[in-house]
Amino acid sequence: MHYFAFCDTLSDLAGKPTNLDGVVAHGNTDMGILRDALRLTGLPESRWRPQLPTACLALAANVEAHKADLRAVALPSGNRVLAHLRARRALLGVATGNLATIGRLKLASAGLPVDFDIEGYSDGFEVRSDLIASALEKARALVGNLSSTCVVGDTPADIQAARVNGLDVIAVATGVYSCEDLRMHRPTACVGTLAELLPPEAQPASEQS
Repeated sequence: MHYFAFCDTLSDLAGKPTNLDGVVAHGNTDMGILRDALRLTGLPESRWRPQLPTACLALAANVEAHKADLRAVALPSGNRVLAHLRARRALLGVATGNLATIGRLKLASAGLPVDFDIEGYSDGFEVRSDLIASALEKARALVGNLSSTCVVGDTPADIQAARVNGLDVIAVATGVYSCEDLRMHRPTACVGTLAELLPPEAQPASEQS
């Protein structure tokens, strides 16, 4: 459904049918996806660049209007990992390439909490490292500069964004990239599932057998 919202928004802006063919979406931001798709249309940037903020609002409104059609699914052990970290009094943050409206709708659809301590959505950010920097600033405002912060992500862009901001990063091969793919970008660590982030005593029974 998010995909079709992109196509609708892009087509309205470009004045012709437009889709995401040729655009790298994984690890990108919503604004970055719009930008990259519009560049492929051949339209002069001077025509569409000033309209990007309005296009983001239209994209978010489109997804919200069709939120009943969202079918987001949480990864196995996702809530378990969050609960484990919360029990250890860790501050939890979300940093996603989705716009805030879309990101929150997806979290709710997947049955994940929306009340994170730190929110890092992509509103106003074309580049993922910039939204990570913004989220990091919010985190340090809460707990100070001496706190330890770690990014968990499933794309090379997540690894790069963390490194640009001087952060450790755990790569998880739960998306389209394998551990082999992700290790090429030198994360601090790489795991195949979220359950591997848990200590043995907190592992799901299916992971222990």
